[in-house]
Amino acid sequence: MDPERAVVDDVESNAPAPAQGTVPEESRPVTIQKQGAQEFRANTEDDAERVEFWLENSIRMFKELSCTPDECLKCAILLLRDDAHHWWKTLISVVPREAVSWDFFQEEVWNKYISERFIDQKRKEFLELKQGHMLVTEYEREFV
Repeated sequence: MDPERAVVDDVESNAPAPAQGTVPEESRPVTIQKQGAQEFRANTEDDAERVEFWLENSIRMFKELSCTPDECLKCAILLLRDDAHHWWKTLISVVPREAVSWDFFQEEVWNKYISERFIDQKRKEFLELKQGHMLVTEYEREFV
């Protein structure tokens, strides 16, 4: 068994248990995988919207589980696979340990996998946008 997988499966919710009686099954430790956590296997050629969806889903799930920022970071790192995991290991080898946080992780994922490619993709969509039979660039030429 993958030791990183075992840690992911053992992350517990910080939600308080009921004060009296037995702990209902739904309040017992919950794994992030049961909450719908998905592994992140993205590379820079992937669709930026898919990467953004993964990040937003992960953030929502960690909030649902009442994870601390440190737990969010640990779980998110454990969900990285292939190129994404290699990228993270390389990044943290050059970043001071005290700078690495959940906010840092989110920002770096955004910068690496979403922002540049996403902006290029949206720019291309905009330039190919049509109003009637003309492209935006054709309208621009006509009005200039």
